[in-house]
Amino acid sequence: MMIGAIVLLAGVGGFATGRVLLRPTDRVSQPIAFNHQTHVEELELECDLCHEFYGTSRHSGLPALTTCMGCHEDAQTDSAEEQKIRDLAAAGQDDVFRKLFRVADHVFYSHRRHVTLGEIPCESCHGPIAETASPPERPLVRISMDFCIECHERSEASLDCTACHR
Repeated sequence: MMIGAIVLLAGVGGFATGRVLLRPTDRVSQPIAFNHQTHVEELELECDLCHEFYGTSRHSGLPALTTCMGCHEDAQTDSAEEQKIRDLAAAGQDDVFRKLFRVADHVFYSHRRHVTLGEIPCESCHGPIAETASPPERPLVRISMDFCIECHERSEASLDCTACHR
């Protein structure tokens, strides 16, 4: 009886600790103040121009500065951020953007499966990211198991544990 209580308490404590540790509390600071609003809403650029793998791979891919340089090699504006893009690219730094949205390591998530096959719009999971004028420091949507389960139930997608947990 006592051993069972200890095991139960350890399990509950471990679960609670995991929930706190996986919560996106750390702020993510991007090296360039990318304006999604200008690029997506005003210029009407598609997500896959910068996140080139979002419709074909498990990961969407973070934009490389060489992608940015496709448009910004010649100055488009007189902003310090645009100059920073060119300076970092000239210094040979290509992968400078930091990942904002994360799922736990034991979760298998595929952008291809959700975006291409499931036809789920980006804002369903990423919130109004296209409306942001500067990079958010935290995800706009808290991706949790409850969040995913609710979506799977609404869309009648698989609720089999092994579909997402490997």
